[in-house]
Amino acid sequence: MIRHALAEGWLLLRQRGVVSMILAMALAIPVCLAGVTWSVMGWLKPVVGLADQANVVAVLLHPHMDEGQRSGWLDGQRRDHPEWQVQEVSSEELAERLIHWFPYLKDLLEDDGVGMLPPLVEITTADPESVSVLAKSPAVIAVGPRVPVRRILGAAAGGLALALAGASAVLLLSAALLAAVWVHLELYRHADEITVMRLVGATEAALQGPFLVATAAPGVVAGAMAVVGTLVVADWLSRLTAALALPAVTVSPLVLVVQAAVGILLPLGAAAITLARHAVVELEK
Repeated sequence: MIRHALAEGWLLLRQRGVVSMILAMALAIPVCLAGVTWSVMGWLKPVVGLADQANVVAVLLHPHMDEGQRSGWLDGQRRDHPEWQVQEVSSEELAERLIHWFPYLKDLLEDDGVGMLPPLVEITTADPESVSVLAKSPAVIAVGPRVPVRRILGAAAGGLALALAGASAVLLLSAALLAAVWVHLELYRHADEITVMRLVGATEAALQGPFLVATAAPGVVAGAMAVVGTLVVADWLSRLTAALALPAVTVSPLVLVVQAAVGILLPLGAAAITLARHAVVELEK
């Protein structure tokens, strides 16, 4: 039965070679876009998380302040402004943030150490403009933006990720429908042959096998094309981010495995559902 399915499936592919390639490309594009979407979402994750943060204002202190002076200044701000949540960012965490978004600083920070970084304090408040009074303090080098820039960036990054995910979902659904329509048309094209095979006692598995094989083959090609396409797009995006001194867009091996599986299973699932519905309709006649 397997040999029959492979032989008849190959015959279907040969007869519909152009359509099969179109089906493979129609599957590969949304699967590739889905993989790129997940990779970009992972790259944007630190920024997307900013959307849920409260209004946080960064304050840089003079690096000449020792630990005691810094602790006294922090205690004074907490006492004078109980409505603020004052938190000191460790030099190590600040270095990690800088290296994440500006990889070229890694060697500099590793050679000279994090001690060269000025102390960073983050103040969470419902009124960011109130933090501007610290600009007059002799202990402060600079006060960061007092507008919700982080929220804006986080919301924009989240919106971009959702838009890409939505486009991927719509295209994947369209590809599944295309596979179902292709199988549906082939069933009607071979309706007489299928009827004769049923009359001579052929099982449903023997009838459906060639169509599943003919659908799985474009799925394998689509999965391979999607994996290659995702790696190419990720490399192109990484070149763009490198020009901006930002980290590269990496693709998880798990994403590639899932892409290959989806490329095969999506058309197979659509074909199996179409074949099952067709069998039910035919048997009811």
